[in-house]
Amino acid sequence: MSQDILQYVYVGVFFLLPGCVGAWIAWTKGKNPLLWFLLNGVFPPTLMVTIFSKPARPVQGHYRQCPKCREFSKWRESSCRFCQTDLA
Repeated sequence: MSQDILQYVYVGVFFLLPGCVGAWIAWTKGKNPLLWFLLNGVFPPTLMVTIFSKPARPVQGHYRQCPKCREFSKWRESSCRFCQTDLA
């Protein structure tokens, strides 16, 4: 019985946990969380791709797009880190 539980823990840690984390990160970057859950769950190393990828669109509370250079900045930043334009 304990071997069965241990197998479920391994599956959860090595497949479900990266899938859930990847889905949450994808959601905060404006991407499809279901697709990234499946991708990160089946291939856990792709979590690094999810972490370092650029946002797909502006997301309220996470990322906003500079009106001048069209690059994404974190929501809490008051000016664009690329062109120094004020983000009102």
